[in-house]
Amino acid sequence: MTRTLPLAAMLLLAAALAAACSGGDTTIVTGEAPMETGITVSGTGEASAAPDMATIDLGIETFAPTVAEARDRAARAASSLIASVKANGVADRDIQTRQVGVNPVYDYSRPGQPVITGYTVSNILTVRVRDLDRLSRVIDDAIAAAGDTVRVNGLQFGVSDREALLETARKNAVADARKRAETYAAAAGVRLGGVIAISETAVSSPMPLAVPRAAATGEGTPIEPGESTMTVSVTVRFALER
Repeated sequence: MTRTLPLAAMLLLAAALAAACSGGDTTIVTGEAPMETGITVSGTGEASAAPDMATIDLGIETFAPTVAEARDRAARAASSLIASVKANGVADRDIQTRQVGVNPVYDYSRPGQPVITGYTVSNILTVRVRDLDRLSRVIDDAIAAAGDTVRVNGLQFGVSDREALLETARKNAVADARKRAETYAAAAGVRLGGVIAISETAVSSPMPLAVPRAAATGEGTPIEPGESTMTVSVTVRFALER
C-alpha cells in the first residue's frame, strides 16, 4: 500500500530542500520525526598568545662555472652558517636541512640553443630559536657568517604549547556556533536542543613573515614578535525542540 504525505508536510519538505540548495552557512530542517529536526551552523574561534619561539628558513646559494667549485663554495658557506647558529645557543635538534639543490644556469641571450654558463648550489636550513631574546643576533650573525651567499627566506613565530592554544580556539568556535544557532532558533520560534554532531572544517596558524636578505650595518635587525593567533572553524548540528 502506498502512503501519501499530507500537503503541509510536503510543503515543509520542499521549503527545507530549497533552503539547503541556496548556499550559505546555515541550514534549518524541520519535520515531524525527531531525526528530521535540526539546525546546522558554522562557528569560528580564535586564541592568541605571545610567541615564545620562532622558526627561520636560513640558507646559502653559490654560483661557479663548475658543479664541483659551486659545491665546495656552498659547503664552506653552509658550515660557517651552521657554526654561527650553534654558537648562539641553538641546539642540534633545532637545526634541520630542508633542501639541497644543484641547478645549471643557462645563457639565453645568444642565438640558437641556450648555453650553460655555470651552476648554482643551494642548501636551505630550518632553524628553530627557542629564546626570542637571541633571535635578532642569530639572524645577524648568520648573515655575517655566510656573507653574500646567505638567503633568509622567511620567519614564523609560534608557541611551544600549541595544543593549549588550539583547545581554546576550538572552545571559542563551538561557543560562536551555539550563539548563532540560538539566534536562528529564537527567530524561528523554537528552542535549541542538544548537539547532534560537530565537525572541524579548518585550522589556520600564523603565516610566515618575509625578512630582509641583508642586515643593516651597525644596528641589529629589529624583530617584533607581536602575538600568535590560531583560528579554528567548526560546523555544529543542533537539535530543535518545539
